[in-house]
Amino acid sequence: MESSEKTTTKASTTNTLQRRAVRVLFATQLLFFLALAWCIFLQHGYNAVSAGISYFGVSHRTIFFAVVGYVIAAVGLWRASRLFREGGLDPLLALGLKLVAAMLLILLATPYTGGTFLNWTHMSVGVVGALVQLAISFALLRRTLSFFAVAGVAIQLAGGIIGALSLPDWKFQILMYGELVFELGFSLVLFQWTRYMVDRAT
Repeated sequence: MESSEKTTTKASTTNTLQRRAVRVLFATQLLFFLALAWCIFLQHGYNAVSAGISYFGVSHRTIFFAVVGYVIAAVGLWRASRLFREGGLDPLLALGLKLVAAMLLILLATPYTGGTFLNWTHMSVGVVGALVQLAISFALLRRTLSFFAVAGVAIQLAGGIIGALSLPDWKFQILMYGELVFELGFSLVLFQWTRYMVDRAT
């Protein structure tokens, strides 16, 4: 009887954490993508498409909205990492989310137009951040092969491939679209992590 009550209490606590994580992620991810959408509306020319999302952080017309979007996303990921850890998920997952959050802020602080050092730092942080995001996504696949988990990772990989092909001078300059697809896939993966957190507690 006592064991059953403990299980029920644990499930209830996890459900509460899951709902909080969903609210945090939904609000911050929505604001992040809305900020990006507004940036695209303001600056949707060749420079933005070829340079990627980072262009919005150096253009005077969009820098404010880019900073707001990145900071909100970073806060959301940091908060979600705490909720995930409290929900009993792998501490490495929480660390990974915190790393992604920190890297978003570092990307803002290292504009690629600020010289060779800042450019290489910006690119290196971006690549590492993408790899950490992929690691978080594949960690989910090792635990569940649900449709949305697989779809999220597939969308991420598609965006990653588009982004990788856009980096060299191959006349395939649509980096921004690749990055947007990648981040949409990662967002879907994050929501699937919340479902997994509940499923493992029931």
